[in-house]
Amino acid sequence: MSSTTPDRIVELWPSLSEDARQKIVDMAESSIVNAGTYDFTAEELAGIERGREDFQNGRTSSLPEYRSDMDAFFKRLTTKSSA
Repeated sequence: MSSTTPDRIVELWPSLSEDARQKIVDMAESSIVNAGTYDFTAEELAGIERGREDFQNGRTSSLPEYRSDMDAFFKRLTTKSSA
């Protein structure tokens, strides 16, 4: 879904039938229920914050660095979710 989708839904909302509105609400609520929750560790939250700061300050990684970091990150997630 693009960032313009919610704006478009709001724009169309008055002209939609009640049935169409209910379908949109049902889909949104279903997505939330099926999404589940994830409790981040302090280390993961710190990493997210570092990423935000890096982005704001224009710091980036090389492609090999990015791949290495992502491989390690997903390995930790896989290990955590299978525990």
